[in-house]
Amino acid sequence: MKEFNSYTIHHIDICEVEEMPLPSFPCICYIWWESIPLGHLWMDTNIAGKIEFKTKIAEQISDGIGYYVTKSGVKNIDNWKDLFIAGATNKLEALCVQIMSPQELSWQKEIRQTISIVICTRNRAQHVDNCIKAILANSDTVFELIVVDNASDDDSTRRVVANYNNVRYISEPRKGLDIARNTGAQNAQYNIIAYTDDDVVVDREWVSKLKKCFNDPTVMSVTGQVFPIALNTRWQYIFERYWGFNKGYVPYTFDHDYFMSKLELGVPVWDIGAGANMAFRREVFDLVGWFDERLDVGAAGCSGDSEFWYRILAEGWNCYYCPQMYVYHNHRETEEALTNQVFNYMRGQVASLIVQHERYGHKGNLLRVKKILPKDYLRRFGKRLIKGNNDRESTLMTEIKGFKAGKKYYKSVKNVTPYPVIENNKPLIPQGEITGTPLVSVIVTCYNYGQYLKTCLESILGQVYPNIEIILINDGSTDNSLAVVKGFPTVQIHTTQRVGVSAARNIGVQLSKGEFVVFVDADDYLYPNAVELNLWWFMAYPNSAFISGGHNKVDQNGKWLESCNGFMRLENNYLTLLQNNYIGFPATVMFRRELFFKYHFDTQLPHCEDYDLTLNIAKHLPTVTHDKPIAAYRLHGANKSINKVKMLEIVKIILNKHLEKTDNDEIREAIERGIENFTAYYNR
Repeated sequence: MKEFNSYTIHHIDICEVEEMPLPSFPCICYIWWESIPLGHLWMDTNIAGKIEFKTKIAEQISDGIGYYVTKSGVKNIDNWKDLFIAGATNKLEALCVQIMSPQELSWQKEIRQTISIVICTRNRAQHVDNCIKAILANSDTVFELIVVDNASDDDSTRRVVANYNNVRYISEPRKGLDIARNTGAQNAQYNIIAYTDDDVVVDREWVSKLKKCFNDPTVMSVTGQVFPIALNTRWQYIFERYWGFNKGYVPYTFDHDYFMSKLELGVPVWDIGAGANMAFRREVFDLVGWFDERLDVGAAGCSGDSEFWYRILAEGWNCYYCPQMYVYHNHRETEEALTNQVFNYMRGQVASLIVQHERYGHKGNLLRVKKILPKDYLRRFGKRLIKGNNDRESTLMTEIKGFKAGKKYYKSVKNVTPYPVIENNKPLIPQGEITGTPLVSVIVTCYNYGQYLKTCLESILGQVYPNIEIILINDGSTDNSLAVVKGFPTVQIHTTQRVGVSAARNIGVQLSKGEFVVFVDADDYLYPNAVELNLWWFMAYPNSAFISGGHNKVDQNGKWLESCNGFMRLENNYLTLLQNNYIGFPATVMFRRELFFKYHFDTQLPHCEDYDLTLNIAKHLPTVTHDKPIAAYRLHGANKSINKVKMLEIVKIILNKHLEKTDNDEIREAIERGIENFTAYYNR
């Protein structure tokens, strides 16, 4: 390989290029408008003059500028490239203000958030000191800062943190980055949990920007841009050029549609961002679990962050990449450090691909391990034989070693518990009477039920109780469902890409604003007093977690078939519910919304997800059931409950989970009775 010369890093405002001297190569130029990064230019060789320099910059920032032009909605604007290359600085500045003014960017709406910042560190006291200083210097100082000391060899990190009165120190003796991340999240007090690395220096507006990125309730994770602090050595340069954390300059929402479009070949979740600059809603850990502790540095290698993003997308939630939220990273300086880092990357990536297949059965993950990566290595190895070694291929053999190690490592831990099951102890049910007319959110889930949807929506709009919002989760319908809902302008519509009823309901909760929540499938409908009646019971029993009523069964044309009025029972319904799912279906139930800070529909259950949810709640909290019919359950050829064999199988799985967690004889007897009752019911 040729001799290496250090790369100078320049950060240049687009409106100052005309007045600045031409940079000397080798260097990298990051181009900005004020605090918005637009692109970068590698200068590996000399550039003839300013016109060529500006032309090359324009090529590199065209995607970034184009995004803001489109986002601004401004029409008939002058061509920014012509203004830039011609040196018309005043006109260019005016144009930038017009298309990139922060007030016009939707992601910068002021949203009140509380945030916990977690730094995971091991044996790098000086780095963590610099990181703390940068975070505390932020313009927004409303946050808590936690340092998780991950099995350091001495107490130097503890002594550094002791210098700061407003920083919490937590010692985690178990070695592993994802273990440390979980420890940080479990000790965090606030609803947004942000992570950065100890070798990172955050921007002064990082906290403020981070808070504003969570205005969309379906966004469960946010990542941002990462710039290098220095490129003084060949190894820092190689990492930034070919392995860097830079994910581009255009904001992007990674959603379930993106996930499904990439599924066949394995979803490249590593493109979402970097662990050095990421944040999550607290409730996502209850929704999809914790970081997989099998994927730790020193164990599998890494990729715990990307595997976590995979779960978020697979469950129907979104990840948002925001390049305006940026930090600066100290890249590894030596060949040994880079080699170790690349080995860990590939080891962790391969292990995480197999873990993802283990969890979801998505074949694209194994295809990437068995064919795509080996084929790419073979291609690059052949190229290296012909053209010789270079900076790009200098890590090839390390990558191959990491690839092999990842497969071997997974076999050694595949039966290990991936992460602890930890109860969220956040208080759920407020005490006291319910007064006034609280908002009730009715969440309708629909997949190709257009023929029934009109009746469903009319039944909700026809409620006697006035203060209702309706949220329709259209889960990838291909029939006339969207055409039907156009006739109901007050209905809020959110479209997902076939995430399943459990994920659709969970998403609906995030979008809702009501104090109480009702779930209605689009093929069912409510009676006019349904909301009023269940809310009356809440007012009579204000400490209840949910209220359930009776229902009727109707055929596909709405003809009455059978009444299921149930019975009156107050407060403790867990033992009864174990023996018989007297609730029947979710439209009869009104939940307190705050329950869903802890409890959620299990997306891994193909059936009986509502029974699983109500059992989990009734186990810990008082509930009320009454005998007044409030909803109609429609029987037709597409009902999931028709498959009685599968229904019984899932019910037994749910009940056995409760059996495994108890040594109470009364509960055991109720579960055994329940299995007998359900077996008799589904075998009749």
